[in-house]
Amino acid sequence: MVSSFFLRLSKILIALFRLFCMKIFEVGGVKYLHLSWKDVEDLAEQLADSISASYRPDILVGILRGGATVAHLLSDFLDLRTVYPIGCNSYVDVAKRFNVKVYSPLALNDLSGGRVLLVDDVADEGLTLEAIVEQEIKPKNPLEVRVATLHMKPWCKFKPDYYIQMTDAWIIYPWEKREVARQVAENFLKHLGKEEGLRMLAEILETDIEKAKKLLKSAKSLPLIE
Repeated sequence: MVSSFFLRLSKILIALFRLFCMKIFEVGGVKYLHLSWKDVEDLAEQLADSISASYRPDILVGILRGGATVAHLLSDFLDLRTVYPIGCNSYVDVAKRFNVKVYSPLALNDLSGGRVLLVDDVADEGLTLEAIVEQEIKPKNPLEVRVATLHMKPWCKFKPDYYIQMTDAWIIYPWEKREVARQVAENFLKHLGKEEGLRMLAEILETDIEKAKKLLKSAKSLPLIE
């Protein structure tokens, strides 16, 4: 009993230490949370521990792109060898209704008797998660479906059953660091100046400044970087 208490306490302390070690910074009024692969693996392990304490899924479904990566990590921790991806795009139509268009449907047509775990990297408003659960998973008659994400935003309307961290920051996951660097480069250069802005972008890209310049030249909306 005592050893079990100290084991749980040590896990909590380690999790808190890792949280404080993650890079949180602000540029131009926008908060960013920069995660390494090690950060993600640690979060995925914590997520797996939380899931396994109350649920034993038979089927893992990962939402492309980031959710499929998280589902792959969870499959290792949960010892589930098969992961099914589902790809979709979210949009608001002319009548201002939220819609989800599936471009890569789930390979399984029947989920009868299966306990499904739907996985994504972050639950922002949660509307995509809700749409997939209601439109793509439940109609295939699973025994149960639960949702897991690494992160959840404070304003999320459809809350996952499992998540590890709540944050209002723009999350920079390692599998989309180039995409994010292109998106934030203009803001960084504007508010930090060319030298410091490039240094921060190179840090996000985990490369040197010259390679960061080469990548950012492909972003059409950016000012010329020499």
